[in-house]
Amino acid sequence: MFISPSTPCRKTWIISGVGFLLTVVILVPVYRVFLLHNISVVLLNVIVLFTIGITVLTVCSTPHKFILTNSHFIIKRRLKDSHIPLQNIKSIRLLTAADKKKYYISDGWDIRGPFTSYPTKRKSLISYQRRWDNWTLLITDCGKFLITPDDLQLIEATMLQINNVNADATTDSPAIDTPTNNLLKWLPATIVVLVFLFISLTYIQPKVSIESNVFKMKGIYGINIPLSEIAEVDTISLREMPAIAIRTNGISLFKVHSGNFRTTDGEKIRLNFHSGVNPVIRMIDSKGAIYFINRKNPSETREIFNELIMKR
Repeated sequence: MFISPSTPCRKTWIISGVGFLLTVVILVPVYRVFLLHNISVVLLNVIVLFTIGITVLTVCSTPHKFILTNSHFIIKRRLKDSHIPLQNIKSIRLLTAADKKKYYISDGWDIRGPFTSYPTKRKSLISYQRRWDNWTLLITDCGKFLITPDDLQLIEATMLQINNVNADATTDSPAIDTPTNNLLKWLPATIVVLVFLFISLTYIQPKVSIESNVFKMKGIYGINIPLSEIAEVDTISLREMPAIAIRTNGISLFKVHSGNFRTTDGEKIRLNFHSGVNPVIRMIDSKGAIYFINRKNPSETREIFNELIMKR
């Protein structure tokens, strides 16, 4: 048995760090601008959650070790190992310049960093690239793979083992569990988890505070209104609420309603509802924008209203 780990090299980690920092540098200011101007950040949240889900799936699908036995070449992964019968391996060798040209492989930087090992299709080649050296081409009856073992002795050991395999080996060996199919298998589960997380975030009540004479409500559909611009604030009952005709940009899940809506009279309003009980805070700013707010706990709604009255 011969075992070779597959670990990210220094260049891989540098690329990952740069990619992460660039993502933070880009997303944080965008979030602030969206929240400042009361623009929906639902799409941004979906993108972030989707990216996290794909990253988790990628890490779970990453081969971290290659094992050579008397009968199989095993790609060890966190989800499920791939067992390749040795009689199905045609050749294994270091990647040549001609190979790189044939499969469109570049020696340049790749933003995918240490997670480059997820199955990336380069022409007819599936890439399991975790390092920027030791690029090895594994050609089998079921496909061609780019792997990056830490120990290049794996190549020689594999060729010797292939030569020692009996030509009359049974033909009913288990087929290769291809990485692409494995990813597709877990993709629906990832989407379900992301949807569940998104719904869970929707039910989390945004934090409300009054700081520096500004009424602030954080969350997906945040509110930032200077107290000096609040022209009117009072409490009403649910019966006094205007009839809603359409949700123009928001979320409605059972008793939760957040975002921009339009009434049957054509009036634009902003809702931030987290329960179906009284009271409801109604605010009108100096520009005529109307806000309706209530919380899960009625006493909390009254506390917010009383604090608004006191600090105006």
